[in-house]
Amino acid sequence: MTTKKITYIADIDADVDDLIAARYLKDKCVLGAVVLDPKPVSDTGFKRVELLKNLGIDVRDSIPEDTDTIFIGGALTIVAEFIKTHKLATLVMNGGFVGSNIVPADRALDKFKGKTAIRTFNFNCDVNAADYVLSSPNIGKIILVGKNVCHNPKNTADGIWKDLKPMIEGEYKVRPGKLQHDMLACREGLVALGCLDEPALCVYKEVYPFNMGLCGNMTWWGSTLTPKPYNKYRKVLAAVDWVA
Repeated sequence: MTTKKITYIADIDADVDDLIAARYLKDKCVLGAVVLDPKPVSDTGFKRVELLKNLGIDVRDSIPEDTDTIFIGGALTIVAEFIKTHKLATLVMNGGFVGSNIVPADRALDKFKGKTAIRTFNFNCDVNAADYVLSSPNIGKIILVGKNVCHNPKNTADGIWKDLKPMIEGEYKVRPGKLQHDMLACREGLVALGCLDEPALCVYKEVYPFNMGLCGNMTWWGSTLTPKPYNKYRKVLAAVDWVA
């Protein structure tokens, strides 16, 4: 098992998920720093920042210069700027979508059956940044854990996170049944990096992200197994299903 110090980029205002994911990385002894993007503006966001600091977490406004591994639970804005002048070994993100052109119908969630592209929150927070990052040669490996897996009901404190239920629902007052999008991506990223001596919970394939034309937060995203003439994006490793 290898040890890494990971920079986690958190949208701390938007959702308590980012706070929980940062706590998870801290508890696994792999967290180097949390970078706030965007900076908090709400009282809730400021309180969450204080909770991070009280845990002894290094909270920053910019990505440390020596960062080579980034996990991200929000927009790709700050990553796009960073990789203009830096290289990354690995980027792990909750985002993207693998649809019915790849996922068998009997393995797809009901709400995604027959769909090859959908709107995805994290990419659509800053579509121009997503467009840039997914085209960049300055990242060694991109790992995406998207809606097609993280929206499964098993991704909750009553499912795979039962051991952490006291923390999730007790300490952070998360409602029962809330999906843990960011923590799942962090866990799977740690497994892929060899930082967690546990099996992956998801099945992965090399895919090529695509969109159906940039249109702000209305942009629709999907994936293909082979590059197509209209698809300018690089190959990524994406979660396509849960391990049976």
